[in-house]
Amino acid sequence: MSKAPIHTVAIDKAPINQTLTNNTHKNSNSNRLSDKQVRRVLVTLLLGGTVISFSNSALNPAIPVFMSVFDVDIVLGGWVLNAYVLAMSVGLMLSGYLNKRFGFKPVYLAAILGFMLGSVIGMLSSNMLFVIGARAVQGLSGGLIIPLSIGMLYQIYPKQQHGRIMALWGIVIMMSLAFGPLIGAYLVEQFAWWTLFAITLPLSVAVMAMVWRLIPDMRSHDKTSSFDAVGFVSLIIWLLAMMVWLSTLQIDFTQGISSRDGLLKIAALGVLFIGFLLSAVAWWAYESRQSHPLLNTRLFHNKTYLHSNIISITQTVGLMLCLLLLPILIQDVMGESALWTGVVLMVATLVASITTHYAGRRVDKRGARGVGIAGIMISALSTLMLAWCLYQPTLWLLILIMSMRGVGVGLAYLPTTTVGFSSLPKDSVTEGAALNNISRRIISTIFITLATLYIHSRSAQLLAAGSSIGMTSAIQEILVIIALMLLFTIPSACKLPRSP
Repeated sequence: MSKAPIHTVAIDKAPINQTLTNNTHKNSNSNRLSDKQVRRVLVTLLLGGTVISFSNSALNPAIPVFMSVFDVDIVLGGWVLNAYVLAMSVGLMLSGYLNKRFGFKPVYLAAILGFMLGSVIGMLSSNMLFVIGARAVQGLSGGLIIPLSIGMLYQIYPKQQHGRIMALWGIVIMMSLAFGPLIGAYLVEQFAWWTLFAITLPLSVAVMAMVWRLIPDMRSHDKTSSFDAVGFVSLIIWLLAMMVWLSTLQIDFTQGISSRDGLLKIAALGVLFIGFLLSAVAWWAYESRQSHPLLNTRLFHNKTYLHSNIISITQTVGLMLCLLLLPILIQDVMGESALWTGVVLMVATLVASITTHYAGRRVDKRGARGVGIAGIMISALSTLMLAWCLYQPTLWLLILIMSMRGVGVGLAYLPTTTVGFSSLPKDSVTEGAALNNISRRIISTIFITLATLYIHSRSAQLLAAGSSIGMTSAIQEILVIIALMLLFTIPSACKLPRSP
């Protein structure tokens, strides 16, 4: 059986994330990537993505450990995840401009170096704020690495291989996500929490060496590219204001809203929310009029890309909340070891990676509509089953339900995202990946913050009322909301192409 040829690409003719210009056409006949170089680039990018994903997943089981060691509640503990996601959003904003201004290789090297700096800060942390700061530095670096990697893969492989290549990317990333929680739980139990940061240092050094030696220097970057400073600063201010506001919210379910003070508080919250919403709309309108926008929001005019993003955003929200809630459920509510958290997450992610491999091949042949609909329905049903099983939770039942959820995520998430990217011009894929990732990160951060506030306040109310399962009941309610949110994206899956 013959091997499908890997198309070469002109380095100077195919910049990662900008429209072809006369400057890039000048050297179109030189410096092409050979098949051997393409394979080297692929391996390097996969290892870099593995480091980022492994670090993120390895820390998830340790959130209750951080809460215990530094004596903080779930709201501040949730910022271990939120700080990473929010800082990654900043990196995603900058990735397109930095790549055009300085080229792929220098930006990638700087990102890996920044990730190593975050690891060192994390190792030396003396309180929770330093841990959160370390995750923010790592998130910023990860936000640069992800869109650069995806954009490069879409450049060096032809469209008919995108499903398989992204399936390979997904499998490798999911394998690191699968083994990360187990290894992280083992390190926490056998050594100390700071080893979660230390273990990424040798991997990061290996990636730096491979990028330095194996990635060719991309000379086609545009040093005249302008930076949308107004869009960047305004979005940063909006994000910080939104997150500070959410973090200072105090939801008191023990008091009704019938009183005058209660009604005034609700009205004030409503006005602030409308203000944030209107300012976001104004920013979006501003960006759509820019010739060199911070984020190319005009890509949403592509309906396939738009609907694939709706699906990937909701799947990410569900996945991130499960990653946050499952360790708390297993370790704090059930009283089990952190190793069991790692086992449950590992099995679920392995199932998701196998499903992604199957789904990627199917998407290349038959399109994403049927796969997407099936994945959404399985994800929603398994989330409802997870809420139901919390009445009498057992580890084996959790493994079974989370494995079922892995099937849903494997069908609905990466395959539909791949179709969305493939519907864009090749030179817009990096911008599309950045826009997709930042949309998912910002919305999931807001949902996580609101969910942790709800669980904290709701469980306190139930405990005050004499319930012995306050936190469990609050988690159940959040899971039901997630399931309903997933079901509302079925119409978007119906808008995806039926054929490749």
